[in-house]
Amino acid sequence: MSLDSNVKQSERKQKLYTMLKSQHEAEVKELMHYMSVLRNIQNSLIRNYLHTLLYDGLKHIEYISSIMTNIEGATSSSSLTKKGIAESIAEENESREKLLECVEAADDHETKSLLESIIVDEEHHIKILEHLSSLVESYQNRS
Repeated sequence: MSLDSNVKQSERKQKLYTMLKSQHEAEVKELMHYMSVLRNIQNSLIRNYLHTLLYDGLKHIEYISSIMTNIEGATSSSSLTKKGIAESIAEENESREKLLECVEAADDHETKSLLESIIVDEEHHIKILEHLSSLVESYQNRS
């Protein structure tokens, strides 16, 4: 491949990366909008459609992030390091602690129950991440 074609290919990748970054930001913005709308919707059919939009948006963000990672030249599993997983565990613990404070500040039973449900999810995420960490470590030891 000539130098000129390498430069053109690099420019195309940079242009694609910039477009994908913009799309990623748009997807995040859409998710935030759907989540804000969802809390005011009582109709179960409309709520179901909004959940579908949220789920699809998450998939889109995942796909776009993967393409961007490939353009950057990193591996798709770059965040699956012991350090990266430890950071995620710390973030989940921080979220859990903030939610516990919110439970203490909440006055009504329904709010407390919803927040406690999220705390259970956060604790589950921590267990998953801890297990994932041990899996990654065992795979790295095999290499």
